[in-house]
Amino acid sequence: MDLGVLVSLPLESVAVRAVLATVVTVVLVRALLRRGLRSPRARVAAALAPAGALVVVLVLSGTGLRLPTLMLPASGVDALAVPVGDGYLRFAPIAAPLLVGGWAVVAGWRLVHRARSAVRFRLGVRRAVAAGSADRRLERLGARAAAALEVPAPMLATLPSCPGGAYVVGHRRPVVVLDATLVSELDDEELEGVLAHELAHVRRRDTQVATALGVLRDLTVFVPGGGWAVRQLHRERELAADQLAVSATRRPGALASGLLKVLERGPVAPNACAALAPSGNVIDRVRLLVDDEPSPTPRRRRSETSVVAIVAVVSVTGAIAIPASIAGPERQRDAVALVWSAAPPTVTDAVPSGEARAFDVYRRSTLDVDAPSVEMHGVLDEHSQENRRGALRACAEDDVGCPVPDRSPSLGLAPPAITVDDEASERWQATPVGNLEGDSGFRMYWLARQAG
Repeated sequence: MDLGVLVSLPLESVAVRAVLATVVTVVLVRALLRRGLRSPRARVAAALAPAGALVVVLVLSGTGLRLPTLMLPASGVDALAVPVGDGYLRFAPIAAPLLVGGWAVVAGWRLVHRARSAVRFRLGVRRAVAAGSADRRLERLGARAAAALEVPAPMLATLPSCPGGAYVVGHRRPVVVLDATLVSELDDEELEGVLAHELAHVRRRDTQVATALGVLRDLTVFVPGGGWAVRQLHRERELAADQLAVSATRRPGALASGLLKVLERGPVAPNACAALAPSGNVIDRVRLLVDDEPSPTPRRRRSETSVVAIVAVVSVTGAIAIPASIAGPERQRDAVALVWSAAPPTVTDAVPSGEARAFDVYRRSTLDVDAPSVEMHGVLDEHSQENRRGALRACAEDDVGCPVPDRSPSLGLAPPAITVDDEASERWQATPVGNLEGDSGFRMYWLARQAG
Protein backbone atom coordinates (compact mmCIF):
# COMPACT_ATOMS: atom_id res chain seq x y z
CA MET A 1 0.00 0.00 0.00
CA ASP A 2 1.24 3.45 -0.90
CA LEU A 3 2.10 5.93 1.84
CA GLY A 4 0.41 9.23 1.19
CA VAL A 5 -2.51 11.54 1.88
CA LEU A 6 -4.97 13.59 -0.17
CA VAL A 7 -6.95 16.62 1.01
CA SER A 8 -9.99 17.37 -1.15
CA LEU A 9 -11.57 20.85 -0.99
CA PRO A 10 -14.85 21.17 -2.95
CA LEU A 11 -15.04 24.60 -4.54
CA GLU A 12 -18.70 24.97 -3.57
CA SER A 13 -18.06 23.78 -0.03
CA VAL A 14 -19.65 25.70 2.81
CA ALA A 15 -16.11 26.24 4.13
CA VAL A 16 -15.03 28.06 0.96
CA ARG A 17 -18.21 30.11 0.89
CA ALA A 18 -17.88 31.03 4.58
CA VAL A 19 -14.27 32.16 4.14
CA LEU A 20 -15.11 34.29 1.11
CA ALA A 21 -18.17 35.86 2.72
CA THR A 22 -16.49 36.73 6.02
CA VAL A 23 -13.21 37.97 4.52
CA VAL A 24 -14.93 40.24 2.00
CA THR A 25 -17.34 41.52 4.65
CA VAL A 26 -14.55 42.31 7.12
CA VAL A 27 -12.51 44.14 4.48
CA LEU A 28 -15.45 46.25 3.34
CA VAL A 29 -16.83 47.14 6.78
CA ARG A 30 -13.37 48.06 8.04
CA ALA A 31 -13.05 50.42 5.10
CA LEU A 32 -16.41 51.93 6.10
CA LEU A 33 -15.27 52.32 9.71
CA ARG A 34 -12.09 54.09 8.59
CA ARG A 35 -14.22 56.45 6.53
CA GLY A 36 -16.09 57.32 9.71
CA LEU A 37 -19.32 55.54 10.69
CA ARG A 38 -20.62 57.89 13.39
CA SER A 39 -23.85 56.09 14.23
CA PRO A 40 -23.41 53.60 17.13
CA ARG A 41 -26.08 51.36 15.58
CA ALA A 42 -24.21 51.30 12.26
CA ARG A 43 -20.92 50.47 14.01
CA VAL A 44 -22.56 47.58 15.86
CA ALA A 45 -24.12 46.40 12.59
CA ALA A 46 -20.67 46.55 10.98
CA ALA A 47 -19.25 44.35 13.74
CA LEU A 48 -22.13 41.88 13.35
CA ALA A 49 -22.01 41.85 9.53
CA PRO A 50 -19.42 39.01 9.22
CA ALA A 51 -21.47 36.79 11.55
CA GLY A 52 -24.63 37.64 9.62
CA ALA A 53 -22.97 36.77 6.31
CA LEU A 54 -21.81 33.46 7.78
CA VAL A 55 -25.32 32.56 8.97
CA VAL A 56 -26.84 33.39 5.57
CA VAL A 57 -24.25 31.21 3.81
CA LEU A 58 -25.07 28.30 6.13
CA VAL A 59 -28.79 28.69 5.47
CA LEU A 60 -28.34 28.89 1.70
CA SER A 61 -26.05 25.84 1.71
CA GLY A 62 -28.72 23.78 3.49
CA THR A 63 -27.71 20.15 3.86
CA GLY A 64 -25.16 20.27 1.01
CA LEU A 65 -22.25 21.38 3.17
CA ARG A 66 -19.62 19.43 1.17
CA LEU A 67 -16.90 19.81 3.78
CA PRO A 68 -13.19 19.34 3.00
CA THR A 69 -12.29 15.68 3.18
CA LEU A 70 -9.15 13.75 4.08
CA MET A 71 -8.42 10.73 1.87
CA LEU A 72 -5.97 7.90 2.53
CA PRO A 73 -4.53 5.23 0.20
CA ALA A 74 -6.99 2.40 -0.36
CA SER A 75 -7.97 -0.20 -2.93
CA GLY A 76 -11.67 -0.13 -3.70
CA VAL A 77 -14.20 0.17 -6.46
CA ASP A 78 -15.02 3.79 -5.71
CA ALA A 79 -11.51 4.91 -4.75
CA LEU A 80 -10.25 8.13 -6.27
CA ALA A 81 -7.65 7.28 -8.91
CA VAL A 82 -5.11 10.06 -9.43
CA PRO A 83 -3.01 9.66 -12.60
CA VAL A 84 0.68 10.16 -11.87
CA GLY A 85 3.31 9.30 -14.47
CA ASP A 86 2.63 5.82 -15.85
CA GLY A 87 0.41 4.70 -13.00
CA TYR A 88 -2.30 5.68 -10.60
CA LEU A 89 -2.60 6.48 -6.91
CA ARG A 90 -5.87 5.38 -5.37
CA PHE A 91 -7.41 7.19 -2.38
CA ALA A 92 -10.63 6.70 -0.46
CA PRO A 93 -12.21 9.17 2.02
CA ILE A 94 -12.03 8.36 5.71
CA ALA A 95 -15.18 8.29 7.81
CA ALA A 96 -15.16 11.89 9.10
CA PRO A 97 -14.27 15.01 7.13
CA LEU A 98 -10.99 16.63 8.07
CA LEU A 99 -12.53 19.98 8.95
CA VAL A 100 -15.00 18.56 11.47
CA GLY A 101 -12.33 16.67 13.37
CA GLY A 102 -9.91 19.60 13.49
CA TRP A 103 -12.65 22.02 14.53
CA ALA A 104 -13.84 19.75 17.34
CA VAL A 105 -10.34 19.37 18.80
CA VAL A 106 -9.37 23.06 18.66
CA ALA A 107 -12.75 24.44 19.75
CA GLY A 108 -13.00 21.93 22.60
CA TRP A 109 -9.54 22.81 23.87
CA ARG A 110 -10.32 26.55 23.78
CA LEU A 111 -13.61 26.09 25.64
CA VAL A 112 -11.95 24.02 28.36
CA HIS A 113 -9.15 26.58 28.70
CA ARG A 114 -11.68 29.42 28.95
CA ALA A 115 -13.69 27.61 31.62
CA ARG A 116 -10.61 26.84 33.73
CA SER A 117 -9.38 30.45 33.53
CA ALA A 118 -12.80 31.81 34.54
CA VAL A 119 -13.05 29.47 37.52
CA ARG A 120 -9.52 30.30 38.68
CA PHE A 121 -10.12 34.06 38.35
CA ARG A 122 -13.44 33.95 40.20
CA LEU A 123 -11.91 32.04 43.07
CA GLY A 124 -9.29 34.81 43.44
CA VAL A 125 -12.01 37.47 43.38
CA ARG A 126 -14.04 35.66 46.06
CA ARG A 127 -11.01 35.53 48.32
CA ALA A 128 -10.44 39.26 47.81
CA VAL A 129 -14.09 40.04 48.65
CA ALA A 130 -13.97 37.82 51.74
CA ALA A 131 -10.78 39.58 52.90
CA GLY A 132 -12.49 42.99 52.63
CA SER A 133 -9.91 44.50 50.26
CA ALA A 134 -12.12 47.50 49.36
CA ASP A 135 -11.75 50.53 51.69
CA ARG A 136 -14.49 52.92 52.80
CA ARG A 137 -13.63 55.51 50.15
CA LEU A 138 -14.14 52.99 47.41
CA GLU A 139 -17.40 51.75 48.92
CA ARG A 140 -18.76 55.30 49.27
CA LEU A 141 -17.98 56.22 45.64
CA GLY A 142 -19.36 52.90 44.44
CA ALA A 143 -22.65 53.45 46.28
CA ARG A 144 -22.98 56.94 44.80
CA ALA A 145 -22.32 55.76 41.25
CA ALA A 146 -24.79 52.87 41.70
CA ALA A 147 -27.50 55.28 42.85
CA ALA A 148 -26.92 57.51 39.82
CA LEU A 149 -27.22 54.53 37.47
CA GLU A 150 -30.15 53.00 39.39
CA VAL A 151 -28.46 49.64 40.01
CA PRO A 152 -27.91 47.83 43.34
CA ALA A 153 -24.76 48.72 45.23
CA PRO A 154 -22.07 46.34 43.98
CA MET A 155 -19.55 44.22 45.81
CA LEU A 156 -16.07 45.72 45.41
CA ALA A 157 -12.62 44.17 45.50
CA THR A 158 -9.08 45.27 44.73
CA LEU A 159 -6.33 43.04 43.42
CA PRO A 160 -2.62 43.81 43.35
CA SER A 161 -2.19 41.66 40.24
CA CYS A 162 -4.74 43.45 38.06
CA PRO A 163 -2.47 45.84 36.17
CA GLY A 164 -4.01 48.71 34.33
CA GLY A 165 -7.70 48.37 34.83
CA ALA A 166 -11.05 47.43 36.22
CA TYR A 167 -13.38 44.59 35.46
CA VAL A 168 -16.81 43.17 36.31
CA VAL A 169 -17.00 39.47 37.07
CA GLY A 170 -20.09 37.39 37.80
CA HIS A 171 -23.62 37.26 36.41
CA ARG A 172 -26.09 36.97 39.27
CA ARG A 173 -23.95 38.74 41.89
CA PRO A 174 -21.49 40.92 39.95
CA VAL A 175 -18.29 42.10 41.58
CA VAL A 176 -16.37 45.19 40.46
CA VAL A 177 -12.65 44.45 40.61
CA LEU A 178 -10.07 47.25 40.43
CA ASP A 179 -6.32 47.48 40.41
CA ALA A 180 -5.11 48.53 43.88
CA THR A 181 -2.35 50.79 42.53
CA LEU A 182 -4.72 52.49 40.10
CA VAL A 183 -7.20 53.23 42.89
CA SER A 184 -4.51 55.03 44.89
CA GLU A 185 -3.55 57.21 41.87
CA LEU A 186 -7.06 58.40 40.95
CA ASP A 187 -8.88 61.24 42.72
CA ASP A 188 -12.51 60.89 43.79
CA GLU A 189 -14.06 62.21 40.58
CA GLU A 190 -11.84 60.05 38.36
CA LEU A 191 -12.48 56.98 40.48
CA GLU A 192 -16.23 57.62 40.46
CA GLY A 193 -16.11 57.84 36.66
CA VAL A 194 -14.31 54.49 36.46
CA LEU A 195 -16.82 52.88 38.85
CA ALA A 196 -19.72 54.35 36.88
CA HIS A 197 -18.25 52.89 33.71
CA GLU A 198 -18.09 49.41 35.23
CA LEU A 199 -21.59 49.70 36.71
CA ALA A 200 -22.84 50.71 33.27
CA HIS A 201 -21.63 47.29 32.10
CA VAL A 202 -23.69 45.75 34.92
CA ARG A 203 -26.79 47.67 33.88
CA ARG A 204 -26.34 46.72 30.22
CA ARG A 205 -25.63 43.04 31.12
CA ASP A 206 -22.39 43.22 29.17
CA THR A 207 -20.83 40.45 31.26
CA GLN A 208 -23.28 37.92 29.85
CA VAL A 209 -22.73 39.31 26.36
CA ALA A 210 -18.95 39.05 26.75
CA THR A 211 -19.24 35.41 27.86
CA ALA A 212 -21.48 34.55 24.90
CA LEU A 213 -19.13 36.31 22.48
CA GLY A 214 -16.14 34.43 23.91
CA VAL A 215 -17.85 31.07 23.50
CA LEU A 216 -18.95 32.02 19.98
CA ARG A 217 -15.38 32.99 19.12
CA ASP A 218 -14.11 29.61 20.35
CA LEU A 219 -16.72 27.78 18.27
CA THR A 220 -15.87 29.79 15.13
CA VAL A 221 -12.10 29.68 15.60
CA PHE A 222 -11.50 28.80 11.92
CA VAL A 223 -13.72 31.59 10.55
CA PRO A 224 -11.60 34.49 9.26
CA GLY A 225 -12.54 37.83 10.76
CA GLY A 226 -14.14 36.32 13.85
CA GLY A 227 -11.53 37.77 16.19
CA TRP A 228 -11.86 41.21 14.63
CA ALA A 229 -15.66 41.11 14.97
CA VAL A 230 -15.45 40.21 18.66
CA ARG A 231 -12.93 42.99 19.32
CA GLN A 232 -15.12 45.50 17.44
CA LEU A 233 -18.16 44.50 19.49
CA HIS A 234 -16.07 44.86 22.66
CA ARG A 235 -15.07 48.35 21.56
CA GLU A 236 -18.69 49.34 20.99
CA ARG A 237 -19.64 48.01 24.43
CA GLU A 238 -16.92 50.13 26.00
CA LEU A 239 -18.05 53.25 24.13
CA ALA A 240 -21.67 52.65 25.13
CA ALA A 241 -20.65 52.17 28.78
CA ASP A 242 -18.68 55.44 28.62
CA GLN A 243 -21.73 57.30 27.33
CA LEU A 244 -23.97 55.80 30.01
CA ALA A 245 -21.47 56.62 32.77
CA VAL A 246 -21.11 60.22 31.59
CA SER A 247 -24.89 60.62 31.47
CA ALA A 248 -24.98 59.61 35.16
CA THR A 249 -21.96 61.55 36.50
CA ARG A 250 -22.14 64.58 34.14
CA ARG A 251 -18.34 64.67 34.15
CA PRO A 252 -16.86 63.32 30.89
CA GLY A 253 -13.52 64.96 31.64
CA ALA A 254 -13.11 62.97 34.85
CA LEU A 255 -13.47 59.64 33.05
CA ALA A 256 -11.17 60.83 30.25
CA SER A 257 -8.59 61.92 32.85
CA GLY A 258 -8.72 58.48 34.49
CA LEU A 259 -8.13 56.83 31.13
CA LEU A 260 -5.18 59.13 30.45
CA LYS A 261 -3.60 58.15 33.77
CA VAL A 262 -3.89 54.54 32.70
CA LEU A 263 -2.11 55.43 29.46
CA GLU A 264 0.72 57.08 31.39
CA ARG A 265 1.52 53.79 33.09
CA GLY A 266 2.57 52.30 29.76
CA PRO A 267 1.62 49.05 28.03
CA VAL A 268 0.79 46.01 30.10
CA ALA A 269 0.41 42.33 29.35
CA PRO A 270 -3.06 41.17 28.27
CA ASN A 271 -5.17 40.32 31.27
CA ALA A 272 -8.80 39.38 31.87
CA CYS A 273 -8.94 42.31 34.29
CA ALA A 274 -7.68 44.93 31.84
CA ALA A 275 -10.78 46.67 30.56
CA LEU A 276 -8.90 49.97 30.83
CA ALA A 277 -5.56 48.65 29.62
CA PRO A 278 -3.61 51.01 27.30
CA SER A 279 -4.56 50.41 23.68
CA GLY A 280 -5.86 52.14 20.61
CA ASN A 281 -9.33 51.44 22.00
CA VAL A 282 -8.66 53.64 25.04
CA ILE A 283 -7.27 56.44 22.85
CA ASP A 284 -10.47 56.41 20.76
CA ARG A 285 -12.56 56.48 23.90
CA VAL A 286 -10.73 59.55 25.25
CA ARG A 287 -11.14 61.29 21.88
CA LEU A 288 -14.88 60.64 21.85
CA LEU A 289 -15.27 61.76 25.46
CA VAL A 290 -13.80 65.19 24.69
CA ASP A 291 -15.34 65.47 21.22
CA ASP A 292 -17.94 68.23 20.90
CA GLU A 293 -19.16 67.23 17.44
CA PRO A 294 -22.95 66.99 17.26
CA SER A 295 -24.67 63.63 17.09
CA PRO A 296 -25.47 62.23 13.62
CA THR A 297 -28.88 63.03 12.20
CA PRO A 298 -31.55 60.29 11.85
CA ARG A 299 -31.10 60.33 8.09
CA ARG A 300 -27.36 59.74 8.41
CA ARG A 301 -27.94 56.91 10.87
CA ARG A 302 -30.35 55.20 8.49
CA SER A 303 -28.05 55.63 5.50
CA GLU A 304 -25.04 54.24 7.37
CA THR A 305 -27.00 51.18 8.50
CA SER A 306 -28.26 50.64 4.94
CA VAL A 307 -24.73 50.77 3.54
CA VAL A 308 -23.60 48.10 6.01
CA ALA A 309 -26.54 45.88 4.97
CA ILE A 310 -25.66 46.33 1.29
CA VAL A 311 -22.07 45.31 2.01
CA ALA A 312 -23.27 42.10 3.66
CA VAL A 313 -25.56 41.27 0.72
CA VAL A 314 -22.76 41.84 -1.81
CA SER A 315 -20.39 39.62 0.19
CA VAL A 316 -22.87 36.73 0.40
CA THR A 317 -23.71 36.99 -3.30
CA GLY A 318 -20.05 36.87 -4.25
CA ALA A 319 -19.42 33.91 -1.92
CA ILE A 320 -22.14 31.93 -3.71
CA ALA A 321 -21.41 33.01 -7.29
CA ILE A 322 -17.60 32.97 -7.41
CA PRO A 323 -17.07 29.27 -6.51
CA ALA A 324 -19.83 28.25 -8.95
CA SER A 325 -18.18 30.18 -11.79
CA ILE A 326 -14.77 28.62 -11.06
CA ALA A 327 -16.28 25.12 -10.99
CA GLY A 328 -17.54 25.59 -14.54
CA PRO A 329 -20.90 24.94 -16.20
CA GLU A 330 -20.38 21.17 -16.12
CA ARG A 331 -18.54 21.21 -12.77
CA GLN A 332 -15.36 20.05 -14.46
CA ARG A 333 -13.47 21.72 -11.60
CA ASP A 334 -15.69 20.44 -8.84
CA ALA A 335 -12.91 20.32 -6.22
CA VAL A 336 -9.21 20.94 -5.82
CA ALA A 337 -7.00 18.27 -4.27
CA LEU A 338 -3.53 18.47 -2.77
CA VAL A 339 -1.83 15.08 -2.93
CA TRP A 340 1.29 13.94 -1.12
CA SER A 341 2.83 10.54 -1.77
CA ALA A 342 6.11 9.11 -0.49
CA ALA A 343 6.21 6.16 -2.90
CA PRO A 344 5.96 5.95 -6.72
CA PRO A 345 2.57 4.97 -8.11
CA THR A 346 1.67 1.40 -9.02
CA VAL A 347 1.79 0.79 -12.76
CA THR A 348 -1.43 -0.60 -14.19
CA ASP A 349 -2.90 -1.16 -17.63
CA ALA A 350 -6.42 -0.26 -16.56
CA VAL A 351 -7.96 3.13 -16.95
CA PRO A 352 -9.31 3.92 -13.49
CA SER A 353 -10.92 7.25 -14.29
CA GLY A 354 -14.03 7.37 -16.43
CA GLU A 355 -15.63 4.22 -17.86
CA ALA A 356 -13.52 1.06 -17.91
CA ARG A 357 -12.07 0.26 -21.34
CA ALA A 358 -13.74 -3.15 -21.51
CA PHE A 359 -17.14 -1.55 -20.87
CA ASP A 360 -16.47 1.05 -23.55
CA VAL A 361 -15.54 -1.58 -26.15
CA TYR A 362 -18.60 -3.60 -25.30
CA ARG A 363 -20.94 -0.59 -25.56
CA ARG A 364 -19.43 0.45 -28.92
CA SER A 365 -19.64 -3.02 -30.51
CA THR A 366 -22.26 -3.83 -33.15
CA LEU A 367 -23.05 -7.28 -31.79
CA ASP A 368 -26.75 -8.07 -31.56
CA VAL A 369 -28.26 -9.19 -28.34
CA ASP A 370 -29.29 -12.43 -30.07
CA ALA A 371 -25.87 -13.28 -31.43
CA PRO A 372 -25.79 -15.18 -34.74
CA SER A 373 -24.03 -18.49 -35.00
CA VAL A 374 -21.34 -19.17 -37.57
CA GLU A 375 -21.92 -22.36 -39.50
CA MET A 376 -18.87 -24.66 -39.69
CA HIS A 377 -19.11 -27.74 -41.96
CA GLY A 378 -17.62 -30.86 -40.59
CA VAL A 379 -14.88 -32.83 -42.35
CA LEU A 380 -16.36 -35.37 -44.85
CA ASP A 381 -15.14 -38.92 -44.98
CA GLU A 382 -13.28 -39.46 -48.29
CA HIS A 383 -15.07 -42.83 -48.82
CA SER A 384 -18.51 -41.52 -47.98
CA GLN A 385 -21.31 -40.93 -50.49
CA GLU A 386 -21.10 -37.17 -49.98
CA ASN A 387 -17.44 -37.13 -51.01
CA ARG A 388 -17.92 -38.56 -54.50
CA ARG A 389 -16.71 -36.53 -57.45
CA GLY A 390 -20.21 -36.16 -58.86
CA ALA A 391 -21.55 -34.89 -55.59
CA LEU A 392 -18.79 -32.32 -55.29
CA ARG A 393 -19.46 -31.16 -58.87
CA ALA A 394 -23.11 -30.77 -58.01
CA CYS A 395 -22.20 -28.62 -55.00
CA ALA A 396 -20.10 -26.38 -57.20
CA GLU A 397 -22.82 -25.93 -59.79
CA ASP A 398 -25.96 -25.80 -57.65
CA ASP A 399 -26.11 -25.72 -53.92
CA VAL A 400 -29.61 -27.25 -53.99
CA GLY A 401 -28.28 -30.73 -54.49
CA CYS A 402 -25.22 -30.23 -52.37
CA PRO A 403 -25.08 -32.74 -49.57
CA VAL A 404 -24.64 -31.40 -46.05
CA PRO A 405 -23.22 -33.13 -43.07
CA ASP A 406 -25.52 -34.53 -40.42
CA ARG A 407 -24.01 -32.25 -37.72
CA SER A 408 -23.56 -28.51 -37.97
CA PRO A 409 -21.26 -27.44 -35.12
CA SER A 410 -21.29 -23.67 -34.35
CA LEU A 411 -19.35 -21.16 -32.25
CA GLY A 412 -21.69 -18.87 -30.30
CA LEU A 413 -20.55 -15.25 -30.09
CA ALA A 414 -23.19 -14.02 -27.61
CA PRO A 415 -21.26 -12.04 -24.94
CA PRO A 416 -21.90 -12.81 -21.30
CA ALA A 417 -24.01 -10.33 -19.30
CA ILE A 418 -21.99 -7.49 -17.77
CA THR A 419 -23.34 -5.95 -14.59
CA VAL A 420 -22.23 -2.65 -13.06
CA ASP A 421 -22.70 -2.25 -9.32
CA ASP A 422 -23.75 1.01 -7.68
CA GLU A 423 -20.26 1.87 -6.50
CA ALA A 424 -18.82 1.54 -9.98
CA SER A 425 -21.48 3.77 -11.50
CA GLU A 426 -19.69 6.88 -10.32
CA ARG A 427 -16.05 7.70 -10.98
CA TRP A 428 -13.61 10.47 -10.14
CA GLN A 429 -11.71 12.25 -12.86
CA ALA A 430 -8.49 14.03 -11.86
CA THR A 431 -6.87 16.72 -14.01
CA PRO A 432 -3.34 17.90 -13.03
CA VAL A 433 -2.92 21.59 -12.20
CA GLY A 434 0.41 22.81 -13.53
CA ASN A 435 3.55 20.71 -13.21
CA LEU A 436 3.99 19.89 -9.55
CA GLU A 437 5.43 16.39 -9.86
CA GLY A 438 8.72 17.03 -8.14
CA ASP A 439 10.85 15.17 -5.66
CA SER A 440 8.78 16.53 -2.79
CA GLY A 441 5.87 14.23 -3.65
CA PHE A 442 3.26 17.03 -3.75
CA ARG A 443 0.77 17.29 -6.60
CA MET A 444 -2.35 19.34 -7.24
CA TYR A 445 -5.43 18.31 -9.24
CA TRP A 446 -8.83 19.54 -10.28
CA LEU A 447 -11.37 16.87 -9.37
CA ALA A 448 -14.69 16.12 -11.06
CA ARG A 449 -17.09 13.36 -10.09
CA GLN A 450 -18.62 11.86 -13.20
CA ALA A 451 -21.44 9.40 -13.55
CA GLY A 452 -20.53 6.41 -15.67
